[in-house]
Amino acid sequence: MKKIIPCTLILVCIVAVSLTAQTQEEKSDIEVIVTASRVEEPAEETPAYVSVITAAELSASGQTTLVDALENLAGIHFRSFSGNAAQAEITMRGFGDNSHSRVLVLLDGRRLNRPDMASINWLEIPVESIERVEIVRGGASVLFGDNAVAGVINIITRKQAADGFGFQVSAQYGSFNQNQERAEVSGSVGPVSITANAEHSATDGFRERSAYRSMGGGVRAGLDLDAFSSSLALSYSRLYYQLPGELTLSQFEADPTQSLYPADESNNQYLNADLALALGPGDRWLMDGNLSYGMKFIESDVTSWSSFSDLLLNTMAVTPKLRADMDLLAGNRLILGIDGYLDRLNLKTYSDVARSSLDLENVVTKATLGAYLTDELSILPMFTLSGGLRYELARIAVRTITGTPIDEADLLQNLAYQIGLFVSPGAGSRFWTKYGTVFRYPAVDEIANLYDSPFISSPFNTDLQPEKGYNLELGGEVELFRLLKLSTNLFWLEMQDEIAYDGVALLNVNLDETRHLGVESGLGLQFARMLELAASYSYTAATFRAGPNSGKRIPLVPVHRGSAEAVLHLPLDLSFGASGRYVGDVYSGGDYENKLAKLDAYWLLDLFIRYNPEYLPGNFEIYFGVDNVLDAVYASTGYGFDPDVYYYPGAGRSWKIGGSYGY
Repeated sequence: MKKIIPCTLILVCIVAVSLTAQTQEEKSDIEVIVTASRVEEPAEETPAYVSVITAAELSASGQTTLVDALENLAGIHFRSFSGNAAQAEITMRGFGDNSHSRVLVLLDGRRLNRPDMASINWLEIPVESIERVEIVRGGASVLFGDNAVAGVINIITRKQAADGFGFQVSAQYGSFNQNQERAEVSGSVGPVSITANAEHSATDGFRERSAYRSMGGGVRAGLDLDAFSSSLALSYSRLYYQLPGELTLSQFEADPTQSLYPADESNNQYLNADLALALGPGDRWLMDGNLSYGMKFIESDVTSWSSFSDLLLNTMAVTPKLRADMDLLAGNRLILGIDGYLDRLNLKTYSDVARSSLDLENVVTKATLGAYLTDELSILPMFTLSGGLRYELARIAVRTITGTPIDEADLLQNLAYQIGLFVSPGAGSRFWTKYGTVFRYPAVDEIANLYDSPFISSPFNTDLQPEKGYNLELGGEVELFRLLKLSTNLFWLEMQDEIAYDGVALLNVNLDETRHLGVESGLGLQFARMLELAASYSYTAATFRAGPNSGKRIPLVPVHRGSAEAVLHLPLDLSFGASGRYVGDVYSGGDYENKLAKLDAYWLLDLFIRYNPEYLPGNFEIYFGVDNVLDAVYASTGYGFDPDVYYYPGAGRSWKIGGSYGY
C-alpha cells in the first residue's frame, strides 16, 4: 500500500498538469471546421467523422507532400504508379479502379477533380501554402454534388497573415537526390493582409524513370472589415514527372527499381485564381461565395503506347450561398446555395513526340448547375436534426475538330437527399447518424472515345448512366479527461450503376450492384506533454451483390488497414517518433472474378528525430528521418490481364534531413 499511494499521487498530479495546460490551449485555440457543412463551425459541433491536419503538424512531420501526410489517417489509402506522389490515386470507402473520381478534392472550396478520368496531381499544391487540410469521410452529394461519393478533402491555404510581418523558410535533402526548398512571407496593416510563398521540390525517384520536379508559388491579398471581407488568391506551378510503368512478377522480384519505359513522361502547368467575398452585417446571416478560374496544360509523351498528347483544361466556377440563423426551438440554421461549374477541355493527340502531325483534336464541354438547401434544427441544446436536398443538372458535349467525327451531347440529372441526427452531450463527446443518397456523373472519357482508341467500340455512349448509391453512417467521438480521444464510424454504402470498362463489349458500362460495408476508427492520446500516441484501423468489405461475380471482392480494395504513431518528447528539446502502417492484400485491378494472384499485404515503418529549441526567438527546428526502415518490397497497385499480373512497386528505404525557421 505504501508503494501504491505515492505512484497514484504522482499519476494524479501529471494528469492534472496536463489537463490544465490543455484547457488553456483550448481556450485560445478552438478548432473550426468548414467542409462538413460549408460554413464555419466548431469541431465538436460537426456531425461527421472529420480529421484535420494543421500547418504546424505538416511542418513538424517533415512530410514533403500531402500524400505522405494523409497516408496514416483512418479510411484513406493511396495507390501509386510511380512510388511517389506524382501519380498517387486516393481511395476511400472501398472503391477500386478509378477510385479517385469518388473522392472530391477541394482547394479553398474550389474543386480540383478533372472532368476526365485522370487523378488530380497532388504535387500541384505547395505544402508551404497550406493552412490546414480537412478530411470528411462519407457521402456529401447534397452539399457538393458530383464526385462526393466516398469523402471530401478540402485543402485550405493560408489567409490570415501575421500581425505586422512574418516569414518562414525551410529546406530538406534526402535519398535519391530528393530536395525541397520553401519560403513564405506575410504581413498585415490594419484590415489589409498579404501572404506570398514559393516552393521547389525534386527527386530522382526510387525507381528508374520515376523522377519528378515541381516548382510553384502564390500570393494572397485580403481585406477584413467588420461586415465585409474579401480575398484574392493567385498561384502558378510547373511539374515534370516520369512514368516508370509496370513490371511482371519475375521482373518485380528480380529488381523492383527497374523500368522498361525509357521515354514516358509528362510536363504540366497550373494556374489558379480565386476571388472570395463575404457579407455579414450581423450574427444572424451571412452571404458569401467564390468566383474561380483554373487552367491546366498537360503535355504527355507515352512513347511505350505511341501516345503523344496536349491537354488544355479551363475551369470556371461560381459558388454563392446564404446562411441564416434563426430562433426556432434551441436554434435553427438554414443554408441555401448554388454551384455552377464550366469545364472546357481541348485535347490534341499526335503521331510523334515532335508534334509535327496532328492526328486528333476533340473539344469537350462539361457544365453543371446545382442548387442545394440544408437545415439544422436544434430540438434541444444537445439534439440536432438535419436534412438536405440537392438538384443538379449536367451537360456533357463532345465535338471533333480533327479525326473520327463526334458531335454528341448528353443531359444528365440527379436528385440527392440526406437526413441526420446529431447528439452533443458535452465533455468533448459527440454522436451522429445520417442517411442519404450519393451520385457521380461519368467522366468525359468514360462516355466518349476521346483518343479514338481501338479498345472502345462506340464514339459516344449515351446508354451510360450516372452512378448512384444509398449511404448510411453511424459514428461517435468520445474524449476522456482531455487526454484520450476515441472515434469510430460505421458505414453501409449500396451502390448502383458503378462504371467500369468491359473488355468484352469494349465499352465503359454500368456494373451490377455493389456493397461497401466497413468501420473506421481512430485513437489519440497525449500524456502529460511527454508522449503522444495515435492509431487508426479501417475494415472494408467491398463486394459485388449481383451478377456473375456476386460475392466476389472488389479489386484493389484492402479489407484491413491500420496505422500507429508514437512521439516521445525528450529532454533538451528533442523528440523521437515512429510510425507504422499495415495494408492488407488485394486483388489486382480488373480481376472481378478474383482468380488471379493477389498483391501481398505489407508493413511499413518510419522513424524520425527532431530538435526544436524553445530558447531561440521564433520557431527553429531540424529533423532527420528514415522511411520504410525495414526496406519492405511491396506494390501498392497492380493490374491483371489473365493469366498475368503487372506490378507497380512502392518506394524502398530512404532517409531525409531538413530544417525550418519562422518568425
